This record gives sequence, structure tokens and C-alpha cells, in this order.
Amino acid sequence: MYDETYLVSIYESIAGENGQKLVEERLEIVRPYTTITGDTASELAQNQSYEELARLVIDSITGGFYYKKIVLETTGLGNDYIPVWYKPHKILTVIENNKIVYDHIDHPAGLEGYTFHITEDKTAFTRHIEGEYNRNESDPLFLPAATSDILDIYGRYGVMFPIGYDYVFVYEGGYKVVPSDIKKATDLLIEDIKCGKLDYYKRYVKSYSTDQFKLDYDPRMMDRTGNLVVDKILEKYIPAIHKFGVL
Repeated sequence: MYDETYLVSIYESIAGENGQKLVEERLEIVRPYTTITGDTASELAQNQSYEELARLVIDSITGGFYYKKIVLETTGLGNDYIPVWYKPHKILTVIENNKIVYDHIDHPAGLEGYTFHITEDKTAFTRHIEGEYNRNESDPLFLPAATSDILDIYGRYGVMFPIGYDYVFVYEGGYKVVPSDIKKATDLLIEDIKCGKLDYYKRYVKSYSTDQFKLDYDPRMMDRTGNLVVDKILEKYIPAIHKFGVL
């Protein structure tokens, strides 16, 4: 159901117990980006190798087009949203402060009287609210107050994901279907690989000097495919922000 990589280990069996490790291999089960065919076994194996190489090139630029089961560990930000970087499709389980509060199979109605859903733009998780509700998109401002035996100043303050609360979201995300233009881009790259057309040194030269053959390359040489048509196809899939941080 998911594109995933597994570590497969084979141990020597000694009286029903695991003994010395004999073999350890990496098993990758993923969907190819395009249909692979071949008239003979050797041709099929060669074409599979070409597809894998083309897919690795595309993944290095876009991050990949896989469908995965993802575990997101995070903390509340004091607002009503949990941002998600890997495109979500379905929430499976939610754990709040080490307690399961939602499970799509065993507890679809939630254990605390609420459920969770994905925002329409597929960028965040939030709680499901019936009727009108004014959501907080940032941490509300509260003035410091003295502690009290009857007033919990560290409570929810009316937000869905309070600061200091720990959350674990298990969800399905990514691409259920490989986009058609990515299939086309893969086909083009496979053809280039077969014909030996990925000659980067000819495609990204900015300047050239005949004295001692001085060359100046465009920086894009290090993060492009070498095929200008494929580069244009992949442009819309290149993430603007690769990793959340502080500017």
C-alpha cells in the first residue's frame, strides 16, 4: 500500500533463537514513475535500471512522488493548526501527551469528544469543530498572571494545540498517483540515459576562454537534470522551502 524501504536481516537459528547475523540487505518497494517493458529478460532488467536512475535524478530535485505512512512528532504552537510539510491525505492516529485521542479504526469519533481533519489547502492538521468558530492562526497574547490554586494559567487558553503539549500524528501522505507529467519527464530522462545525452558540460556553460580552456558553469548545473524540457516540467514541483528554520 505504501512506498517504503525496509532493512531485511537473516540470522542463524540456534535452538529457536537468533544467533549470528548472516545477511543484511536493503529492500526497497516503490512504484516506478513510468511503465517498464522489455522484449527479453535482459532488456527488461536494463530498462528497470534506467528507470531507477531517472527516478533518483528526479527525486534529488523534487523530493519524490511516493505514497507513505508518515509519523510526525511535534509540539503545540499555541494556535489551532499543526503545519504539515509532506502533503497529507488521511489521518490515521493522533496521540496527545502520550495518550491516544483519535484512531481512524478503533476510535473514529475520538476519545476526548473531538476528531481531527486536514485543512482544505493540505498544509495543516486541525480539530473538527461543528458550527461557527473563530480560529487562532497564531499564539494569542496573554499578560502574565500570578499562579493560583483554582486558576490554571497553563491551560488551553481557548486554542486547540497549546504550547507545551506533545503530539504524534500518524498519517498517509504524498502522491497516491504519479503525475502524468512526471511520467513524461521520466520517459525523456530514460531516453537521454540510453543515448548518452546527459552531457552537463555542454548545457550549463556561461563563458568560455580559449587560453588554457577556462570554463565558467552556471550554478544550476548542480541541481538540474541536464535536459531543459525535463527541468521546466520539474520546476513547479521544486519545494520553495526544504526545511523549516529561523531566518
